[in-house]
Amino acid sequence: MTLDVPADRPLRVLHLCYSDGGGGATIGARRSHQAMLSQGLDSRLVVVEKTTDDPQVIELPRKPLRRMLALRMGQFVGMLQQSENDSIRSYNVVPMGTADVLNRMDADIIQMHWIAADTISVRELPKLNKPVVWKLPDMWAFSATEHYLKPGDPERFVEGYEPSNRPPHQWGLDVDRRLWAYKKHAWRDLSMGIVAPSAWMADCARRSRLFGKYPIRHILNPLDTALYKPGNTQKARATFDLPPDKSLIMFGAVQATSDRRKGFHHLQSALSHLNKHLDPIKTSLVVLGADGPHPDRIAGFEVRYLGTTHDENRVVAAYNAADALVLPCEMDNLPNVIKEAMCCGVPCAAFNVGGVPDMLDHQETGYLAKPYEAADLARGIGWAVSAAGAELRAKIRQSALEKFSPHKVVPQYIRFYRDILSDKDSHTLPAVPAVEAHP
Repeated sequence: MTLDVPADRPLRVLHLCYSDGGGGATIGARRSHQAMLSQGLDSRLVVVEKTTDDPQVIELPRKPLRRMLALRMGQFVGMLQQSENDSIRSYNVVPMGTADVLNRMDADIIQMHWIAADTISVRELPKLNKPVVWKLPDMWAFSATEHYLKPGDPERFVEGYEPSNRPPHQWGLDVDRRLWAYKKHAWRDLSMGIVAPSAWMADCARRSRLFGKYPIRHILNPLDTALYKPGNTQKARATFDLPPDKSLIMFGAVQATSDRRKGFHHLQSALSHLNKHLDPIKTSLVVLGADGPHPDRIAGFEVRYLGTTHDENRVVAAYNAADALVLPCEMDNLPNVIKEAMCCGVPCAAFNVGGVPDMLDHQETGYLAKPYEAADLARGIGWAVSAAGAELRAKIRQSALEKFSPHKVVPQYIRFYRDILSDKDSHTLPAVPAVEAHP
C-alpha cells in the first residue's frame, strides 16, 4: 500500500496494544507512544484496558458478550492441550470489531504491539485499511498459541507445526498446530512491516515460515532517559529502609518469583555459589516485584522483598539503591528491567539469551553468563558488584543513552515508516547471525 505523506507534516501513528500498563510488553507500547510524542509525531495509543489518564490513550469499545465468549472459548480450548510450557497462550479467534474501529480513525500507519488476549482477531488483520507495522514483543505473532518456547523445544515456527515435531512434554489435542495453520491461511495475502526489538527476535522472525517474507527492522525499544537516571544511592536506600553499608544485589520482574521464565529458581541456585565471590554477611538480595512470605535467607544471603509498585519514581529509586542487578531469564526479547537499570548506571548480570546481548557488552557494561549455568551466573554477579564504581556506572549510562534515548530510537521508526508508506523494497535486511556465548 503506497501513501504519500508530506515530509513537513508529522506522521500520524496509531498504536494498538491490549493495555497501556501492567506487563512489560504493554508498558513498552506506552513508552513507544510517549517517545514518539516527545519527538513530534502525532501519536495515539488504542487499548482494550486503559490504566492511565493519558488523553492520547483511547479505550476500545467492547461488547460484553463477545468478550465473555472469547474468554470462555480460550479456557475451553486451553484444557484440550496440555503442556509443561507455562508460557501464556493466546488464540484471538473471536472477531471483536477492532478493525472496524481502527479503519474509522485518522492515521498514516498502524503500529501493533502486544495484541493477544483477543485485542484483534486473526482474521481481522487483513481487513485493516492502513499500512501496518507490527513490533514483536514476543514470539506469538509467528508461532501458534505460545508466546515463548520452553528452552530446548523444537522450533516449530520454522519447520511448520507437524505431528513429528511436537514437543515431548505436550499432550492432548494439538491446538498449536491448528492455530498456526489458521494464521497461515488467514494471513496468506497480508502485507506489513515488522519491527524486532532484539537481533534474536529479528532472526527468529526471518527464519519463521509465517514472517520470513516480510521486511524486518531491528529497532531497540525506547525509554525515558530523563526519568530513568542515576541518583543518590544512600537516599534511595533510605526510601526502602535498606542497609546503607551492604552490597545490594537487585532482582526485579513482573511476578518476579512466580514467573518461571524470569529465572528466580536459577538465581536461587546461583546464590549457593556466590559465597565464593561475595561475603554473605556484607551482601543482601533485594527483590522488586514480589511480596512475602518467602525465605528471608537463601544460601546464607539475606533477602528483602520490596513488593510490587507501579510508581516509576519508586522503581528508579530501587535501581539507584542497588550495586548490581541480576536477571537470569530463560528467554526474553528485550527485558525492561535491564534497560531501566542500565539507564540508572547499574551493572547487570544475566544469561546470554534472547535480546540480552543487544543490551550488555560482556565485562564492559555487564556480564553475559552461560545459559543456564548457576556457577557462571554467580561469577557474573560477583563481577558486577566488584566492578561497580563511578567510572563503570558512567560508562553504562552512556551506553544506555546511545541505545534507548527517544531521539536515537524514534528516527529509526520514522525511516522505516516512510519506507513502508512509499512501498520501498530496500529495507529488507540480511539474516542476523547467531549470537555466541562467551568462552
